[in-house]
Amino acid sequence: MSYRSIMRYAKANDLYEIVSVRSIAEEHRAKTGEDAVIAVDGVGCVWYLYRNCDFRSGGQYKEFREACWNFVEKFSKSGVGLVFFFDGLPPAEKKEKCPDVSKNNVEKIKQNLIQLHVTSDTTTGSRRLPEGLIPSARVIFRDVPSTEVRLCVEDYYQETAQFAASCKNCLGVMSNTASFLIYKDAQSMFAFDGNYEIDGEVRMMRFRPSDLASHLGIQQQDLPALVTFLGSDNINSEERRRVHGRLSSRYGRREHLASVVAELVKNNTVEEMCRIAFGSRWREFVDTVKADIDHFRYKRRATVRASDKSSWSDVLQRITAKHLSGEIPAAVLSVAKCHMLDTGAALEELFQDEYDGMATGDVLKSMRSRMYSVLLWESGDGPFHVEELVTRKTEVYREQVEVQKHLPLNVEHPGLLKLWAGDVDTRWRLFSWIVGAPDSEGSVLRSLEPQCLVVPAAALYFLRHEAKVLRCHEAEIFAVVAINVCNFTPEELAQKHVPMLDPRATFLATLFVRTVLQLLDAAIVCGLSFPTEADCQLDAYFDGKFFHELYLRAKNQSFSRVGSHAPWDPSYLEPIHKLLNVVEGTHTGHQ
Repeated sequence: MSYRSIMRYAKANDLYEIVSVRSIAEEHRAKTGEDAVIAVDGVGCVWYLYRNCDFRSGGQYKEFREACWNFVEKFSKSGVGLVFFFDGLPPAEKKEKCPDVSKNNVEKIKQNLIQLHVTSDTTTGSRRLPEGLIPSARVIFRDVPSTEVRLCVEDYYQETAQFAASCKNCLGVMSNTASFLIYKDAQSMFAFDGNYEIDGEVRMMRFRPSDLASHLGIQQQDLPALVTFLGSDNINSEERRRVHGRLSSRYGRREHLASVVAELVKNNTVEEMCRIAFGSRWREFVDTVKADIDHFRYKRRATVRASDKSSWSDVLQRITAKHLSGEIPAAVLSVAKCHMLDTGAALEELFQDEYDGMATGDVLKSMRSRMYSVLLWESGDGPFHVEELVTRKTEVYREQVEVQKHLPLNVEHPGLLKLWAGDVDTRWRLFSWIVGAPDSEGSVLRSLEPQCLVVPAAALYFLRHEAKVLRCHEAEIFAVVAINVCNFTPEELAQKHVPMLDPRATFLATLFVRTVLQLLDAAIVCGLSFPTEADCQLDAYFDGKFFHELYLRAKNQSFSRVGSHAPWDPSYLEPIHKLLNVVEGTHTGHQ
């Protein structure tokens, strides 16, 4: 859908008001006696909060966490609670289009990355969020008082809008995507890019769908048809151009295309709209247009039937509930419910001969397979089949992965519900098996202090010994970052200078973050955190700019070993070496 044209139209015609968040919250409290909330487009919020950070070196996670805290705090001081929504499972119709859409995105980003590495310019080109930001945001916002996190089960926009329409204390949706003005009963939309403070008071641009419809001379219920004919994704761009040309000829050219399309949808049935818009071929498009319009109707959430008493249905209900509350990410829910996983397109490796044939999705395949076994253990006798959406080079396709129902002799699976409520040692044994830990009991990892170091240690051990894609001196640089990053403020990390991008360093940063995210998913499946979910996120042991700076410096010194000559506090050498002993399998407790 083309929502940008709607936003351009609304801004060009001043269809918004600048409101004080504190004032509208107090007004709501005076009327209802209850505190107000705003539904937040979580993905849009991540883009907004990270907009001035580094998009090339691997991610500034410490600075991002601080931005999240500051964002929530200023709304909390204004008396407004925030309910963050993040992606759930894609609707069935979007799943079918995934390979084609992903392939187009892969090609675009690949060309951008090629240009980036040719010029070494870290400031220009299209932006792509670092891998771990959205997963980190889910955890950060859950851990902040006065906020709530909800992960959608199906369509992200629809479920966010439905909450805003049905919650009596919700003032509207905060987003830069005008789709939230189109859904029925949407009260208002607050724009991120109109968010600023005057003397400590938060002010925002507020758009109302009723104002938009009135200015266009249509009814509010006509807005779904308006955006459908403006830019349906299900009508190819060539056909859309013909439609818009035909409408401009019929109704007269206007400064904004929205005004022309408004004439089409005014007082016409869908069939009449299609006759005018598509001419003699109108019947071909009726079903597509109706489906696009119906997309804006709220759907009831599917539930497991009461007659289904299988133990797996109980597990699915619990997984779904944990997902809705923000505890379990969409990737885990997708495998549990649909046996499908998008392994993503990590494109840094796509144009370097050195990495030919090696995608990060392939590197992590064995860990994912073991996680599937634990997650799907109660869903049948096996083998299990999981459909992975895979990217290699610029090819994106579906791949069936067969997973055996198998565990080592010393590892027991009591069932997920019992596992999550039961013995911690059992959780560690399952987790250690999934991630290929140094020992089957997890004792080596559990000996690390602070305990959040379990995450980078397990990730680096896997990449060194099972995947065999990480060199010893590269693991050392990650270890130095993991131990030292806590010693820097977000401001100090932000000031670090990366004069050029090294392709290998960019690839390794992406690979490390993806391994960490996969490892954290495995921990969630096993019911573990180190020590809490909020404490073991990336900002505790990684920063992309810091890693890139150290990598370039080490490369200039021919990757000399970590020693007393190193440019960091010597007191950190002992914990660095302890971490490296685990990573290299030389820990005294290693079995």
